[in-house]
Amino acid sequence: MQKENYLTVDQWCDQWFTSNRHKWNGNTEGGYRNLIYSHIIPSIGSVALSDLTKQTITDFYDSLRSQGLSARSVWCVHLLLRRCMDEAAQDQLIPYNPVRLCQEPKEEEYKTAPLRLGQLQRYLNAAEQLGVLPLIYTGLSSGLRQCELITLSWADFHVRYKYILKGRRLLTLNEKAAYLLKRIPETDSIYVFLNPRTGVPYKLHEFYYLHKKILKQARLPWVAFRDLQRQCMEVEI
Repeated sequence: MQKENYLTVDQWCDQWFTSNRHKWNGNTEGGYRNLIYSHIIPSIGSVALSDLTKQTITDFYDSLRSQGLSARSVWCVHLLLRRCMDEAAQDQLIPYNPVRLCQEPKEEEYKTAPLRLGQLQRYLNAAEQLGVLPLIYTGLSSGLRQCELITLSWADFHVRYKYILKGRRLLTLNEKAAYLLKRIPETDSIYVFLNPRTGVPYKLHEFYYLHKKILKQARLPWVAFRDLQRQCMEVEI
């Protein structure tokens, strides 16, 4: 029998996150926090759980895409929302999970040729002109996932010994990355990379737009950041 329920999506997601966060490592918690509080709650948080429908969720995914969120990020939102609403159904707050009625978003595949070394340098030059070279170079050279990169804190790395410890992952910094990180001005924030427009860490869709802006300024064809990262690590740029 379904319980009497007056919860909204934001109330349930916040309750679910708070109740489960102790089970996750730092990377998982940071990723889930970003998806819930930057995307799910601002868009459909005011909807009552009992009013959440397949159409509402599908429109939500379309809205995320129109804002420039990558296909992979929309897919991650879908998986997290499905998991969260599974527990709402198990707790009899809703009769069934409407997310399971939605078609699972697919990650787009971009078939692009690898950039030449000269093009890679143009990309880095454009990032420097835009004032984001430390962020971009650290991401390209270290192997950090995008969600790890934008939530990197000062406690995660030790510049002197040139390593980053993110959750259980130990990643090394090369000389240039260490040099760039040392030159970042100190702030009161625990985070290393702040969006100069907002004063807080980049959100995933903001980082996506930043990457597109750098490509455009460097007059380069589209290439996903993770593919560019893989290529840069192979050539040790």
